[in-house]
Amino acid sequence: MNQTIVKNLILFAFLLIFDFAFGQTTDYSGVVIAKSDKTPLPGAIVLVKGTKIGTQTDFDGNFNISVPDSLNTLTISYIGFKTQEIKLDKPRLLEIFLKEDCNICYFDYQDIGVHAMSGVLNNPIGGQLYFSTPAMFGGTTLKTNFAYQTNLKENRFLNSSVSLVHLFMDCGFDLDLKASLRNVNHNNNIDSQSYSFESSINIRGIKLLAGFSTIDYVELDKNKMVKSNGPLVGFGKWLHDPFYAEFKATMSIYRNVSEYQVEVKRNFRRLSTFIRYNKIGGFNEINLGVGYQFNYY
Repeated sequence: MNQTIVKNLILFAFLLIFDFAFGQTTDYSGVVIAKSDKTPLPGAIVLVKGTKIGTQTDFDGNFNISVPDSLNTLTISYIGFKTQEIKLDKPRLLEIFLKEDCNICYFDYQDIGVHAMSGVLNNPIGGQLYFSTPAMFGGTTLKTNFAYQTNLKENRFLNSSVSLVHLFMDCGFDLDLKASLRNVNHNNNIDSQSYSFESSINIRGIKLLAGFSTIDYVELDKNKMVKSNGPLVGFGKWLHDPFYAEFKATMSIYRNVSEYQVEVKRNFRRLSTFIRYNKIGGFNEINLGVGYQFNYY
């Protein structure tokens, strides 16, 4: 027997062993489900890790796949969800829960905006300027806002704030901090200055606000003078179809006087609009604003 025949026999034996080792398979079946709301995920990709062996889930999230006995890991992927690896063991009916993925954008507030404002009730002339830039640490953004309105006589309304946005952030969770100053002079009768410090926790599109406020309020015709501290509470939410707007409302409760702020904002590409309602004791104002914003980074 010459060397060529021996080599061929060895190669043939090796191929037989290889085919036997990798030709044995085990059938697995299962269902792929969204962890958040327990709904099935149709069209999820199920692959044997390191191979092109795979399948897709049906309309009800079910799948069947044959896995070589030499391999023991599946990878499951679906758009908008985190890819997951599953180690195969004795159970052949699998129930796989995928977590939602998210893209965290720390720089969504790197913009500048200029607005023209008009108070419907008291201060018809005004404007607003806001500016935001990355802070010096992490992905936090520093945001400033300054708004001023007047009737060119005795009335004026100043509203300014400084915020740290995305102070702590993860998928479905976002924590912001904000400090504000509001000053009102109205008809030579009301003189008010209030400060507030608030934190907002954004959980899956719902914003919960809590903080602390202080006010120095004078209303001459009622002989009313208030210096007080009090809690600040609020609520915010993104309004979907047909509004596509952001809603926010806050309330500060002091001794013998209250302060309310309600705002609805909507953007049309680079055009930004808002409606605000402000009430501080006996002062009320409805503000309409329209302006232009652009990203500088």
